[in-house]
Amino acid sequence: MHAFLDATPLMRHDQTVIYVLTYPFFDDVAAKNIARFRAWHEPERARLVPPHITLVFGVSSVGSADLIALAEAAAQRFGPFAVEFPDFRTVHDSFEKTDKLMLNVSRGADELFQLHQALYDGPHRTEFDPEHSFQPHMTVATNPDPGIINALNIADLGTLPLTGMIEALEIVLLENRRLHLVQRVRLQKTKPF
Repeated sequence: MHAFLDATPLMRHDQTVIYVLTYPFFDDVAAKNIARFRAWHEPERARLVPPHITLVFGVSSVGSADLIALAEAAAQRFGPFAVEFPDFRTVHDSFEKTDKLMLNVSRGADELFQLHQALYDGPHRTEFDPEHSFQPHMTVATNPDPGIINALNIADLGTLPLTGMIEALEIVLLENRRLHLVQRVRLQKTKPF
């Protein structure tokens, strides 16, 4: 997975950060609708990364081996699970200085929250801003003009709710404006909570 990133203006071009993402698998119609919507409304990000839910946001204080270990431990507590996106919200992202259209997660939100918590159980926890509570979502549009975001026709995505499956975690490295897969960890419940 390699593409240019133009959607993160505040990140220094030489900065290397690690993310943990999960990619919902959708039926073919929903996948095509989401891809078309994102290609039109957030083309740079759509070229960089498929539709995803971010579980760990751009950390630099730990190496990929630490996040792989956390992801492997967390993956043993979860089997694949369904996610449902019944509605949306618009927000202003003060870090990226842009407005976003996000699909909210209902079914599967508890699992995503627990994964997020488990993946921040390390020294990089200091990089998580407690003023921004984790709310599971999938961003499908970005624009610095809130009027454009607010005017988007969500029906172009298809009929809500959209439903997908979460089957794995991916540790990715953002380096030189490119995203590199470090490790894919399948969810395979082997341990109880």
